[in-house]
Amino acid sequence: MNRRQLLATAFTAAAAAQTRPDLGEFHPYLEEISASQKRELSFLDPRWRNLELWKKAARTEFQRLLRYDPEPLPLAAKVESIEERAGFRIERLTISATTRHSIPARILIPTTAAGKRPGIIAIHCHSGRYVWGHEKILTSPADPADLREFRQQVYGNPPAEELAKRGYVVLVIDGFYFGERRLKVEEMNPAEAPPVFRDRLRELAGIERATPAWRTAVNRLCSEFEQLTAKTILSTGATWPGLLNWDDRRSVDYLTTRPEVDPKRIGCIGLSIGGLRTAYLAAADPRIKAACVTGWMTVFHSQLRNHLRNHTWMVYVPGQYTSFDLPDLAALHAPGALMVQQCKRDALFPLSGMEESVDKLDKCYGKAGMRERFSGKFYDVPHSFQPEMQADAFAWFRKWL
Repeated sequence: MNRRQLLATAFTAAAAAQTRPDLGEFHPYLEEISASQKRELSFLDPRWRNLELWKKAARTEFQRLLRYDPEPLPLAAKVESIEERAGFRIERLTISATTRHSIPARILIPTTAAGKRPGIIAIHCHSGRYVWGHEKILTSPADPADLREFRQQVYGNPPAEELAKRGYVVLVIDGFYFGERRLKVEEMNPAEAPPVFRDRLRELAGIERATPAWRTAVNRLCSEFEQLTAKTILSTGATWPGLLNWDDRRSVDYLTTRPEVDPKRIGCIGLSIGGLRTAYLAAADPRIKAACVTGWMTVFHSQLRNHLRNHTWMVYVPGQYTSFDLPDLAALHAPGALMVQQCKRDALFPLSGMEESVDKLDKCYGKAGMRERFSGKFYDVPHSFQPEMQADAFAWFRKWL
């Protein structure tokens, strides 16, 4: 065998390894289970002819599957501080939620625009950085170098600020498990922690706080605790997306009360898990009139082979796939205007799954007679929300809000 043949053989073997199912002999069995799901609450099912009747049935089922609907406290917000910026001000808030938790938030109010403005819920990404929440999409003079580098790589420009500069009132919260609401692993006693975490906790205790090395260690520990957190949430009878979605809807509750905001012009936007939370928020809350989902839209069956390994525990709604796929849920936003931005070089999803999801959404909006209210765009970039993509998203909001 000559060198060219050896290289060809090696390449073929490598390609085969990349496409080999992660769960080996379990895969055909599990794929068959996936294929057997009828997804009768997809709007593309022939029995659904009326958009509003379908939405009523599908949204009711989605809310049931989220399995989290606590008794809220009366809506209120405490202003912790105010910062003036060029063209907008930032209010640091604590929004009332339940007797067990409140929601840390930042609201950006344009100071160069008069009258009631459109409001945007801007949702931060996951990216394995639990120490930061709103900081991923909103700058601060005290930002450390590793945060600035991360933001530049993933976003280029901080989207919350870019939206405020364009006249939108923007609300950003720290999602459950991030930023001010992350798991405080540094306060845990290694001797009392589950054995699997003890060595990591001891390592963390020996690192100087608020350094890049400390943040890396905290992020790693929070990642390792995700599985236990997800098991515990499920054991309570709730779901992780249910917790996130409730807070996102509570954010809309607050945003619509602001005197600067036109409550009939509310949008939402996010990258990665922020994109998924955007899809779930637009599906669950009819007050959202325009949405942009970036870097998180696929059909779930395409993930089974070897892409679930890349994803957080925060995205799964048990039982969802028996009724609807992710694009079916996103279509609940209709007649709201929906843009989906796909990253062609995104390692989180196979391209075929991204393409199929966009095609399905196009068909859903087409069946509803409002194809012009959906846009699916592909960008030759890795998992990110680059300035070019932001410009398209902002143009989408300008058109529909």
